[in-house]
Amino acid sequence: MSFTVANMLRATDLSAFVEIFDRVARPELEAGGCNKIRISQTIYGGEYAGAITMAADFDSVAAATSAQVAANTKAGPEAREAGVTLVSRSLVINREHRGTEDGEFGSLMQVTSLPTSPEEYSANADLFWSHMSAGANGQRFGVFSAAGERTGRQVAVTWTDDLDALTQASAAMFSNPDVIDRMAQYETTPVSRSIFRRIA
Repeated sequence: MSFTVANMLRATDLSAFVEIFDRVARPELEAGGCNKIRISQTIYGGEYAGAITMAADFDSVAAATSAQVAANTKAGPEAREAGVTLVSRSLVINREHRGTEDGEFGSLMQVTSLPTSPEEYSANADLFWSHMSAGANGQRFGVFSAAGERTGRQVAVTWTDDLDALTQASAAMFSNPDVIDRMAQYETTPVSRSIFRRIA
């Protein structure tokens, strides 16, 4: 099982944030067991447009917590002086993955749905990916484990190099009879969707 710590931030100077993060925070996260870091900026996302998301993957919640505290302690003062503010921090349990996480752009969709067994969850991921793969490089499926009012929501992150292809694949998927039936079976209801660009 793997976990993602998702930090949403606001920064008055994006380049300053990235410089401070790479120099001060990244080494602490990696030393604490982080095995992958992705930084993105929301393009379309309602009131979150322009926000930065730093997502860090860990194999342990305890390791993630210790590494996050260490990174905050080291980078926090300098980041705040540079105009960086924390909007939210969430913990996600990663359940399924298809394809790769490569791509200049991506989307993040949150839904509510009934609980599913691991086998059902995997079958659902296969169904969604069979359609989304027409316009995407990869998808990751998970659930918000500790995320305030978002706790319990399912989340799907999709990576692409072509936003038009992604949009077309998404529209085709949601109009597919099999997908419509599966969503009805599990009472799946979309809550929000955002589109982001990859920074690092």
